[in-house]
Amino acid sequence: MQRASGESRVTFDLRDGKTRLGDLYQRDPCRVLFPKPELGEPPQAVMITTSGGVTGGDALRMSVEIGPGAEAVATTQAAEKIYRASRGSVACTIDVDVRVAEGAVLDWLPQETIVFEGARLKRRTVAEVVEGGSLLACEMVVLGRGASGERFASGLLLDAWSVRRPGRLVWTDTLRVEGETPDGAGFGTANALATVIGVWDVPLPHFEKARALLETADAVRAGVTVVNGILVARLLGEATAVRHATIRFLTEFRGRRLPRVWHV
Repeated sequence: MQRASGESRVTFDLRDGKTRLGDLYQRDPCRVLFPKPELGEPPQAVMITTSGGVTGGDALRMSVEIGPGAEAVATTQAAEKIYRASRGSVACTIDVDVRVAEGAVLDWLPQETIVFEGARLKRRTVAEVVEGGSLLACEMVVLGRGASGERFASGLLLDAWSVRRPGRLVWTDTLRVEGETPDGAGFGTANALATVIGVWDVPLPHFEKARALLETADAVRAGVTVVNGILVARLLGEATAVRHATIRFLTEFRGRRLPRVWHV
């Protein structure tokens, strides 16, 4: 069976004092929408997968690039569903490439990825941020459909993150879950994990703000640190609680509401 091979690339540039769409490429099942932002907020790009989900053998690529001095928000229209893989099929792959130029600002805020029981996903996200640029990124993963009583007892999640400054790797992290999460991995009874990454030239003030906000997080385990100049925050718990806590944290941390698609 032929599987999906989709790609989207979007670039924002600063022209005549405003951030404008610079380039766009899209191939089914990947599409990009550009809703009207709230008054005073930067342009938004909303990624969608027209197939309604991803399964074994599918390959998706997404790229977001912000030119010098530009500012934008990129998100997804809904939670990404990773369906159960058929017997003998290879893992589906999602590759995300994020580039932030000098003086540019990007909030990369996709909604959660739900990995169904028996699904197999390999996802790789690479962010390159030039000095003077700023990136706030969040990825949330849900293992199994807990609301339906489903547990992630078999399957594969391989989720890798890398952050680069020009010419050097400054942070990398990989989560591998193959079958049910063992207690030793720190998940316990949790079925969801949100990771927030922040890249700024001076991270300490952002770290202090994030730590104060996460100290008041309810119903989840949460913490934040700075590794090699990169802010890394984690929220772990039951899926609904993690989503609510992540929305609250990002809203207060950013000082403005998340894109409308998060609240539909």
